[in-house]
Amino acid sequence: MLVCPQCQFTNPNANKFCQQCGTSLTHQFCPDCGTSVPLNALNCSNCGALTGTLWQAVISVAVKGETVIDTVASEDQHLAGATATTPDSVESAVDVIGESSPEGELQIVETETESSSPPAKAENESEDWRLETFDKRDIPPDDSLGTTEDSVNIENPLPSVVGNVGDYLDVQQRYQLIEPLPSIEPNETVMVTVLDCQPLQISPVKVLQNSATVPSETQMEAFIIPPAQAYFDLNTQFSQYFPQLQDAWEQPPQTLILLEDFTHFPRFSEKLKQPQTTTEQIIRWLQQMAELWGILTPWNCRQTVLEPANLHIQPTTPPVLCLQRLYPDPPEGDLSLIELGQAWKRLFQESQRTVFGSLTELLQQLNQGEIQTLEQLQQGLTTALQEVQPVVTKPTGITQLQVDADTSKPGESNLAPTVPKRLPLKQLEAVGGSSVGRQRQRNEDAYGIQTLSNYQQTLSGQTLDVKGLYVLCDGMGGHAGGEVASQLAVDTLRQYFHSEWVGELPTTEMIREAIEQTNHIIYDLNQQGVRSGVGRMGTTLVMAVVADNQVGVAHVGDSRLYRLTRQRGLEQITVDHEVGQRAIQQGVNPETAYSSPEAYQLTQALGPRDQSYLQPDIQFLEVSEDTVFILASDGLTDNNLLETYQSTHLDPLLESQNSLTDGVQALIDLANQYNGHDNITVILIRAYVASTG
Repeated sequence: MLVCPQCQFTNPNANKFCQQCGTSLTHQFCPDCGTSVPLNALNCSNCGALTGTLWQAVISVAVKGETVIDTVASEDQHLAGATATTPDSVESAVDVIGESSPEGELQIVETETESSSPPAKAENESEDWRLETFDKRDIPPDDSLGTTEDSVNIENPLPSVVGNVGDYLDVQQRYQLIEPLPSIEPNETVMVTVLDCQPLQISPVKVLQNSATVPSETQMEAFIIPPAQAYFDLNTQFSQYFPQLQDAWEQPPQTLILLEDFTHFPRFSEKLKQPQTTTEQIIRWLQQMAELWGILTPWNCRQTVLEPANLHIQPTTPPVLCLQRLYPDPPEGDLSLIELGQAWKRLFQESQRTVFGSLTELLQQLNQGEIQTLEQLQQGLTTALQEVQPVVTKPTGITQLQVDADTSKPGESNLAPTVPKRLPLKQLEAVGGSSVGRQRQRNEDAYGIQTLSNYQQTLSGQTLDVKGLYVLCDGMGGHAGGEVASQLAVDTLRQYFHSEWVGELPTTEMIREAIEQTNHIIYDLNQQGVRSGVGRMGTTLVMAVVADNQVGVAHVGDSRLYRLTRQRGLEQITVDHEVGQRAIQQGVNPETAYSSPEAYQLTQALGPRDQSYLQPDIQFLEVSEDTVFILASDGLTDNNLLETYQSTHLDPLLESQNSLTDGVQALIDLANQYNGHDNITVILIRAYVASTG
């Protein structure tokens, strides 16, 4: 099946255009010059820009005398990306690699010219595209996988594997070499770059990754070969460090694993040499290496962090260390922290980087074996980090733990911001509204508003103590599941804060606990539903908690919160939890990131998975001037609607004479006019600050 890169609709393989929106399924536009380019082309024919989808293929050849178990599923259970074969059709690596032109050039299949008119919509079109994006495929039930096993003895393995540019790695002719594949001897592994000639196809591995429930053991065995299991599990739990698993299969005597490409990121060794890289940043990367050492220990893959060429730096904010592939520990003996210390010593020596203070002492102790536990190493790195961090002196009488638009992540701080000297609010009001839209049959959005104000006036002046809770959820799941999940989330959060929130603004820890409890309740219902045959459900979340002029913001998914002020204009405070945004944070330009067919898939939602997969973003803001906060589902925010109509529909809301109720209705009408494909929900919060004069 082909997944439309524009609307995520699932189309038959034969389609050249999306049945839902008419987008080409054979061509894309070059992000640099706008030329229409075939999806299976490596570069733009006009300007030469890279347009193809690239993966890193990790190819291993089995040791002589091993037995390879080839797990085979029926053809309708393996999507186009799978390359498992039956015993009668097992082809040698030499047979498979080399099916392209003898000259080794990339073969581009010419397709029909795009039509300006989209085809008719399919009768079986999914009503809820949101479920399709997060949950991409319904994984077959455990008892329908029907796997068979055949042992292929490779006592006399094939000759060493080689491949030319333009050769394919798989019988489906999907993954094509764009660099020569060197000779691979038994018990050897190499990594090469390949072009995805069918990038709109979703591989079986991606079916599991996009599943809204944890895959069963049977499903894992059917779709993921054992050598790829570590990549799947590690990326699921620690996606900031490990590449995504795209596909994997056995092709005796080979094992092939396709991974997200991190090789275009700068290497850690290169960043170490750059004078603009601070000692503080280097120590943070060493902390991440130490964390990875612990993560990889159960997998016997600590060698992974000892390979300098394997360590890359993602250009995120802040930059994060990442690993291109896994390296197994040597069989001759157990690795210790001394080997890690020696690797660090070599890196510093090659970079000619000066090491001083606590870090010097730490490296000496590490290389001499005086540091024997990971906890001791982490404590030493923390001490070294504190030594190099700058001391910030603030004016007497003013303490600010977090500043406006703080981007703290969960786990960085337990404290809500405290600003003793602050501008009091003189007014706070909030209005919400929702619409089913023009195409949906049900409204799966839900929202809740609660504002408590205590106004007092005395001879010394007026005071306003205010608390507010504002929650917006966009459900997914269909068959009443989405609306159940969204309303359940709103109700659960409201009950939690009613019983637990006393006094000042809730802390990071309290907000996270509230979200985790909500997720747990929906997840438990999903588990019961799976057992009884009911479909899965989930919901996004965006939430604001207000205490006087302090605001806590939390979100999961792609529902958003914006802030509007006269000085700053319109600002998007939250960042969508979706595949495209994750790619942008890893340094991919936006045009390329959103050219992927999976770009709009959610990476976070409440309910589909247990709390170990949940990472809500929590941050704190300060209201220092008259402000309007906009909480909105994507039925309103799609196609940059708020940014486009800011001057006509948002800016007037800063004026007290303009009704928030009218403003909500105007935004819903606007979304129905220009979007309308989804449910539409919005909450407007208007806060006025008292004058200091």
